[in-house]
Amino acid sequence: MTHTPLHHTVPASTWGAERLEFGAYARRVGLPGLASATEAGRSCPTSHDLRELHRAHLAAIPFDNIDLVLGTPVSLEPEAIVDKLCLRPRGGCCHEHNLLFGLVLERLGLPVERLAARVLLGGTGPRPRTHMLLKTRIGKEEWLCDVGFGSDGFLEPLPARNEAEVTQYGRRFRVKAHDHFVWSVDVLTRGEWVRLYEFTHEPRPPMDFTVAHHFLSTHPRSMLRRAPLLQRLRPGSWLHLRGDRLRRVTPSGQVTERVTEASLPGVLDEFGIILSPAELTDLTSCFTPPAATEMR
Repeated sequence: MTHTPLHHTVPASTWGAERLEFGAYARRVGLPGLASATEAGRSCPTSHDLRELHRAHLAAIPFDNIDLVLGTPVSLEPEAIVDKLCLRPRGGCCHEHNLLFGLVLERLGLPVERLAARVLLGGTGPRPRTHMLLKTRIGKEEWLCDVGFGSDGFLEPLPARNEAEVTQYGRRFRVKAHDHFVWSVDVLTRGEWVRLYEFTHEPRPPMDFTVAHHFLSTHPRSMLRRAPLLQRLRPGSWLHLRGDRLRRVTPSGQVTERVTEASLPGVLDEFGIILSPAELTDLTSCFTPPAATEMR
């Protein structure tokens, strides 16, 4: 089974790679030497480099929907994403993360396609294409990258080929083609494959993600508007805050606790997030259980 070959349908300048403050990104993800890789004459990254960068991004920059919960407008312009995710102690949502990572890959000399996905997380029924993931190529191998899915996602890029299975730090993922058009990324849970999301290999232009971002930012049934959702993924462990429930997962097990107004600043610090006093006050009022009718 084959799919459309990787190609550039949207020039890099359309996405704004030349507007990326590369040094700020390199410092934020803890790879300050990465900036030198953009110098003239340097070779493109290897698959090892790509895996290291993917892990470093997830470990350093959390998933963070606080602005959407508080009704603060979120721009997808490169300068705004760099300011929030690289220069400030904040994180972002899937579009912010993967738009930023795509610009980084382009600046490193890799081809990048932005793909759209329907988030399922094991659910069924029709879902909108609101998620972004990336596809790139190193040599003859194509890779799926996704630094914006949060703690349910993969730590390192997955091979973009049918039936590819990869074990990462105790979790097993699979890339599967269901027909000539629809593919999925699945995770093995309790002995069964659970579909995280479905996607196609059709490259999407910026306007498609502008529309998806508007839906996630404004629709009353968007899961990203209903309650705080913070996630930080590292090798062997992750943090997950949903509403007022915090889960810490480590190789030794899982612990869940309730977050209070008094403990919130310390919890945010674990995610690497610092808010103003006014934002902290507003955020505590948003600690409500997630609704069953949410859409992502």
